Amino acid sequence: GVLADGTAIAVKKLSSKSKQGNREFLNEVGMISALQHPNLVKLFGCCIEDKELMLIYEYMENNSLAHALFGKNLHYIVAIHIIL
Repeated sequence: GVLADGTAIAVKKLSSKSKQGNREFLNEVGMISALQHPNLVKLFGCCIEDKELMLIYEYMENNSLAHALFGKNLHYIVAIHIIL
């Protein structure tokens, strides 16, 4: 999606089958939002609507983190730089 100011975002909808309650979800959001690192996507916010739990993140291009980390072309030195 795109915010009113033109910022591209990614919305992660958590499974409705999750046993996680709203309080636990908000505690987790608080912990995630406290993390700041140049190699982590920024969490803009969250939404709880009925039983839907959603996280709103900064949008990152070029596939998924799993693809970047576990793809065939990632050299271990690059992985170490991503982690640090």
